[in-house]
This record gives sequence, structure tokens and C-alpha cells, in this order.
Amino acid sequence: MTTKSLYKRLLGVGFAAVLGGTATSASAGLSEGLVLFNSFCAVCHGVTGEGQAMGKSLVDDGAKGLEDLELLAVIREGRAGTGMAAWGDSFSAEEILDTANYVRAMQGKLGILLEPEDPIAGDPLAVAGRALFNGAANCVSCHTVGDAGGRVGPVLDGVSARLGDDGLLEAFSKPSASFAEGFPVKVIELNDGSTLRGVARNETATSLQIQSLDGKRWRTYFKDRVKSVRDSKSSVMPDIYADLNRQQREQLLAYLRSL
Repeated sequence: MTTKSLYKRLLGVGFAAVLGGTATSASAGLSEGLVLFNSFCAVCHGVTGEGQAMGKSLVDDGAKGLEDLELLAVIREGRAGTGMAAWGDSFSAEEILDTANYVRAMQGKLGILLEPEDPIAGDPLAVAGRALFNGAANCVSCHTVGDAGGRVGPVLDGVSARLGDDGLLEAFSKPSASFAEGFPVKVIELNDGSTLRGVARNETATSLQIQSLDGKRWRTYFKDRVKSVRDSKSSVMPDIYADLNRQQREQLLAYLRSL
């Protein structure tokens, strides 16, 4: 059994609920594991995991050498040809993780940290697109995905479902064709004739707050102290599409479609 298939088997419905589909990792505390171990495991393995007639040591080199997923599998499925029972039908996935973490603590090792499977691991185009998004294209400086990114542009989680394929392509290739709701762009002409553009925030009849193009600064302008305030006809989003070659465009679109 491969590590990936074992991981999926171990997670099942239980860990999927623990992770909630959005968490990046899951770890368990030791107090719950202590209670479970003392209640169900110590009778065979000893209260310190030293081993008894009915159960092997959990702190010897063999037990310490088990990979995290192997340890979880032993607790869940038992071990054929030994007295080790399968606890998967009695313990929830979270309780199995609690128990395994307590065993690791007895072994003097770090607890188990499970990473959810990368949802786009099987799509090379999307993986390459994510690298572009976070790297050379620098989309992450303005847009947030998950819990990382900038706030100048819209959050992109769920963008594919919101816009559909045609809307996604237009937003990517023609950013000024339409403006995302909540992200109007304004042009302010100052009294010295200079102008500045930015995403408008908190506009009132007398004032306008502008977020700078790098997203780091917010400035308030009083409308009676500037020459004019008008809507911008162009987005603050740079023309990334024009700067990418055909392959890069396909990669970045594949990643956006996966969100």
C-alpha cells in the first residue's frame, strides 16, 4: 500500500471532518490520549508502554522506528497474527490520533502532524500555475487564497464557481472589462495637477479613502481639498496576461479553475 493510499484510508470520513476540508494540518493533544491509553492499552502494553506478557513494548527500537502512518494503521487495523486488536471500529479517527500521539510522547518523540493531501497534486498544469501565482506572476501580492496573500484584489477562493469559465478568462485576460464588486478604482487629481489611482475604500459625500497599489497604505482625501475625484476606466490589476507566454497562461488558468 502506498503512502498516499494509506493516508486516504486512515483519514476516511473521520479525519475529513476533523480537517474540515480547509485546515492545513491536524494534531492532537496528549490528555485525551493518556485517558484512552490507560483505559484500553495499558492492560496489555503496560502503563509506561514497557510491554507485558500480552503486549509488546511500545518504547523499544522497533516501535520507535514505525513511521507515523504505520503507527496509526496498527492502532486502527490491528496486527494480524498477534494479540493486537483493531480499534478502528471502536475509536474515532481523532481518538486514534490522540492515542498515537500519546505513544509518541512515551517514546520521547514529537507528536504526529498530518498534512491534508494536496488537492491539485494530480494536475501538473495547476501545480505549475500555483508556482506562477505565488512566484513570477506575483498574483499573491494582491489576491488571497486560503490564509495567504494580499488584500488589494478580491479573495480568490471559489472564484471558478463564482465567475464560470468565461468570466474567469475575461477577468484574467481583460481586467478592466469589469470591476469586482467591492473593489472600485478611483482617480484623484490633486491641486498641483498630479494624479493617483487606487482602490476606493469608505467613500462618503465629503471624503474618500484610497488603498495604495501595493496594498500597504491607506490615505484619506477630503473632496473639497482636491481638484477632482472620478471613476477609473482601468483596473489596478496589471496586465499579467500579456506578459505570460501561452503555456504560462494555460498553467495559471488551470490553477484558478481549481480554486
